Amino acid sequence: MSLSWHWRDWPLKAKLLFLTLSTSALGIALVCFSLATLESRNYRNQMASELDTIASILAEQSAAAVLFEDRGQLNNILKSLQRIDTIQLGCIYDTAGNLLSELAQSSNAGSCPDLAMPQRLGFTDDHYQLLAPITVDDDTIGQLFLKCHLEVLDHHIRTFALAALGIGLVILVFVAIVAIRLQRVIAQPILALSDTAGQITQAHDYSLRAPVAGNDELGQLGKVFNEMIGTIESQNRRILNSQRELERTVEERTAELSLANRELEAFSYSVSHDLRQPLRAIDGFSQAMQEDCAGQLDQTARDYLSRVRSAAVRMGHLIDGLLILSRVSRQPLNYETVDISAMTSEICRELVEMNGDPPTRIDIQPDIRVGGDSRLLRIAFQNLLENAWKYSAKKPERRIEITAEPGQHAITISIRDNGAGFDMKYAEKLFTAFNRLHSPAEFAGTGIGLATVYRVIRRHHGNVSADSVLGESATFHVNLPLPA
Repeated sequence: MSLSWHWRDWPLKAKLLFLTLSTSALGIALVCFSLATLESRNYRNQMASELDTIASILAEQSAAAVLFEDRGQLNNILKSLQRIDTIQLGCIYDTAGNLLSELAQSSNAGSCPDLAMPQRLGFTDDHYQLLAPITVDDDTIGQLFLKCHLEVLDHHIRTFALAALGIGLVILVFVAIVAIRLQRVIAQPILALSDTAGQITQAHDYSLRAPVAGNDELGQLGKVFNEMIGTIESQNRRILNSQRELERTVEERTAELSLANRELEAFSYSVSHDLRQPLRAIDGFSQAMQEDCAGQLDQTARDYLSRVRSAAVRMGHLIDGLLILSRVSRQPLNYETVDISAMTSEICRELVEMNGDPPTRIDIQPDIRVGGDSRLLRIAFQNLLENAWKYSAKKPERRIEITAEPGQHAITISIRDNGAGFDMKYAEKLFTAFNRLHSPAEFAGTGIGLATVYRVIRRHHGNVSADSVLGESATFHVNLPLPA
């Protein structure tokens, strides 16, 4: 688990304290490093200046001894360096670079260098080396070489760094104490806001408000939060009121719908019993008159009587269509997997047995399956196939084709015929009850079949549409859900 993940899970107080202390520690570390660097540079410059002064004094004192090559005097002069602990090695040369005198104050001081070779002067590694000329009347008569260790410098820098670190820790502790007190001022309003939000979430009590202190950004945040909760509270109150009103409306509409359903059932009963009886009487007596009194009636009377019988039959078909339309609207759905290919094949066989003229060619795509109520779907597809059968009856050869195109959740079934078709500008009237695009003289019908189809398909959460070329063909597209 990464540090960033831990950081996101830290409490706000811990984050504020960590940021304060880390920023302060970084600042203190940078200050201490800067001071240590500056102190080291100043101490080095001071040390180099002091050694240059010592070298100048020794060169002036040893000028006469070098001029007369008085080695004893030179040794005495170099012995004066024993009081200076930092100097490890001292060497005096003549103008030819020959060593005249040497002083080594420690075993690791090394030996005097050969001046014929180039020398590294100044601060080198852990030493400081210098080479000063010995002159008489501006003429160089020799060279003075000094080598010093830097232990005193290192000790001084370490002491300074430890002192700076101690002071920095003391400052950091003081900053931590101040930060702990100050972070409460910043974190407390945010924590109070978080607690209020948690209480509202758990109890769904939108009357709670977060405490607001001050007019700074945190205070403004608290005010905006309280305004937002107030808005939610008022909206929630309106939603509850609307919900109660909606429930009352639904109850009223349900009662009205139940009453309408009872009235519709009563109407259906009346249609199926009360209206059929007089229609049967009209048709029966008209038939009796045609059979028994035909000789007593002239041609006009017999024509009128035939029209009465045709109207009675048409009225009977209309009542049957209305009863079917009413039944498909109220009948509960029983979902199952329905084999549309087998169903349409059976319907087409029945149509061929009833009327096989003209010659008919039927193509049905196999294995078309949908999810739905088999009884209602049979009513819908029977109406569609009867329409195709009826409107293609005047062709030399009737052709009906049933195909399907499956989608992700639904399947589109197309029923195409080579019949009379219809004008597409009247397509929106196809599925409205009692609307017909052809006269009864051309094709018989009640105008209820396609309305029944539309009602059945919509109850299955599907859709039905049609397209046509007038005088050539018509295609009905039925979209239904796939079986689960």
